[in-house]
Amino acid sequence: MSLAGTLKNEGIDMAKEDSVKWAEVEKTLQDTDKKDLIVLIRELYRHSAENRQIIISRHAKGKKSDWVLESFQRVIRNEFFSDKGYGGLQSDVVRKAVLDYSEGSGDLAGTMELMLFFVENVVEFINEYGDIDEEFYDVAYEMLRKFCELIKTPDGQSFYPHFKTRLLKLRSESDDFGYGFGDDIAIFVEDVEDFF
Repeated sequence: MSLAGTLKNEGIDMAKEDSVKWAEVEKTLQDTDKKDLIVLIRELYRHSAENRQIIISRHAKGKKSDWVLESFQRVIRNEFFSDKGYGGLQSDVVRKAVLDYSEGSGDLAGTMELMLFFVENVVEFINEYGDIDEEFYDVAYEMLRKFCELIKTPDGQSFYPHFKTRLLKLRSESDDFGYGFGDDIAIFVEDVEDFF
């Protein structure tokens, strides 16, 4: 029996899907055989690029997982520097890329990579084109703050040697930025240096 049929037999009306609680869906999924779950995952995979990214980021290994991280980096990069000039500058797109990768993969190093990559792109954009929307300053500030929190955690500490040079470069390339953003970067980087 298909998953849709199973849901119907369980009394779950898909027309009223907004009223369905996760516990009901979870119970049905737990009672579904592996073959039907694979069919469902394949349908979700085919349904949207976003679903494909989440599924691949969670289950890709080796070179494929590098490709997944690079695809998320391209999403971020494109918001600043697209093939047609500068990008769409949509902070929600960037935040969503980092969050989707983080939740989909559970890869702390890759998540931290995307966070720092985002801030590096903000700094590069400002150096290339000048000022940026206040919202991007705020998002970059929060992203760098979170990155610096993560790098000081027991799991994140081992990644410091990998990120150290890039953090120092970030500080030097942003030292004359306005609105206190350059100062904020310097404070975050110095705090991380003092920690290590």
